[in-house]
Amino acid sequence: MPELGKLIPLTAAQAVEEQRKGALVLDTRPAQEFAAAHIQGSIQIGLVGPFSSWAAMLLNPDEKLVIIAENEKSAEEAHIRLARVGFERVIGYSLADETHWRNEGIQLSTISIRHTEDVQPALARDPSLQLIDVRSRAEWLKGHLPGAISAPLLDFESNAQLIDRSKPSLVYCYAGFRATTAVSILLRESSNDIEIMIDGFEGWSALGLPLEVPNTK
Repeated sequence: MPELGKLIPLTAAQAVEEQRKGALVLDTRPAQEFAAAHIQGSIQIGLVGPFSSWAAMLLNPDEKLVIIAENEKSAEEAHIRLARVGFERVIGYSLADETHWRNEGIQLSTISIRHTEDVQPALARDPSLQLIDVRSRAEWLKGHLPGAISAPLLDFESNAQLIDRSKPSLVYCYAGFRATTAVSILLRESSNDIEIMIDGFEGWSALGLPLEVPNTK
């Protein structure tokens, strides 16, 4: 791995200007913090988890990146982990600060979060609600929420074509990590009603709710 240069701090305005010029804003905060408010057009991959692996699978290593982080230590960690998988064009980092963002007039987005206990009532109220499972195909085949569409994050660019953008969507994975990343990707191309089931398959299973298992014979 080449020696890393110093990671440059950027103001929010500078981060957005780099985004306007073509850089990707990569938000490394946890799912719920990202969902509460983030710079519009950001992609989220949480630092707490297999961060560098997902970055390598989902992002272009030639793309210029601006890191959004909770603090300087997290930004430095993201920088190091990105470099290990070939990302050498990190422009700098900016610290997440919703109050500052709003005071600076930065265009923000939010994502609604649901928990398992809210999902069945939501499906009863709106049968058009589309359940999107972004776990691996192998996980999906072992059991998934009834009626869910399989759109694994691993090959999300092609799998996203399976999603009906005219319908409201609820995205889930096992415990929220992959679902948040998937929703951030979807929202870069669409302003449709897309929500995250934050406790995912783990929460659904813990409540003993019904599962659907495909017949693969």
